[in-house]
Amino acid sequence: MTHTAAPPADTDQHVLAEVRNGTGHLVLNRPRQLNALTAQMYRDLKAALDAWKDDDAVRHVLVTSASAKAWCAGGDIRQVRDAVRDGQVEAATQVFAVEYALDCLIADYPKPYVALMNGICMGGGMGISVHGSHRVVGGSTLMAMPETKIGFFTDIGASWFLPRVSRPDRRGEPSLAVGRWLALGGQRISGADAVALGLADVLVADEDFPDLAAAVVEEGPAEALARFAREPEPSPVVARWEQIEDRYGAPTLQEIVAAAPEDLTGMSPSSLVRTFELLERGAADDSVRSCLERELRLAADTIARPDFAEGVRAVLVDKDNAPVWEHASVADVDADAVRAVLDEKLPLPL
Repeated sequence: MTHTAAPPADTDQHVLAEVRNGTGHLVLNRPRQLNALTAQMYRDLKAALDAWKDDDAVRHVLVTSASAKAWCAGGDIRQVRDAVRDGQVEAATQVFAVEYALDCLIADYPKPYVALMNGICMGGGMGISVHGSHRVVGGSTLMAMPETKIGFFTDIGASWFLPRVSRPDRRGEPSLAVGRWLALGGQRISGADAVALGLADVLVADEDFPDLAAAVVEEGPAEALARFAREPEPSPVVARWEQIEDRYGAPTLQEIVAAAPEDLTGMSPSSLVRTFELLERGAADDSVRSCLERELRLAADTIARPDFAEGVRAVLVDKDNAPVWEHASVADVDADAVRAVLDEKLPLPL
């Protein structure tokens, strides 16, 4: 048995790693920032997963949070904005390259990957969980992809998994319309919704998360999850399914904006166009990697645009929630230019 002692919880190390009883255990340890992922955290997570991939002492991976409030609030996008403002666009793009390579590694991981998504799970937090093989949510789980509000787009492989959401009684019948609803307006959904949509596998009681983590280490994922799983409450999203498909199934983005202004008012028009076009491509793609490589090219373009700096300023820096977007409406955005960017891809680092 291999064992690496994890540092104490008050360490400045934001990813804790140990191997015990065949379990490679990773802890997201930046609780004051709700585990917002830094470039170093992406590197640390990927390094551990790469090391454990072919290590016979590791049978499965468990990822948990040191925060009682959050699994992960997303990527630390302010760091990226600061780099762009300092003229370091290429360096900022490399942050996304490592993040997306991590997401791809998780999607293709050869061993069980168990993510315990307590509390807030947004943006980049979904990238390191939804792509895993065993995705666990609780009653307090709050999941969202809110990027259009900050002048970015729905990334981390969401162009793969959002066009493929489906309802429990229609598994195998993906709904691009519901995927659009989740992405364009950054809709917040519950743990029960996540299970219903196929974005999570198991729901457990919030108070059972610590015992479940211990059981995964002692018993393995299959036995532990079977013992702690609970039947989710009815999903509010499924209850609204037909209404969502009616509004978001329109053939053009302008029609969707007209049908659902209460959802999309205040979002960056450029981000809405980028997200809409990206999901169209993702729905027709054949692999997570291909989607992530397209997203990386779009990220490089998006962070250099005015809406990104302005959106992050308005929501995360000054917090006045009063962004001044480059375009007044989606009709003013050059969709052909966005499509030209989407025709290209950037390779992910190994």
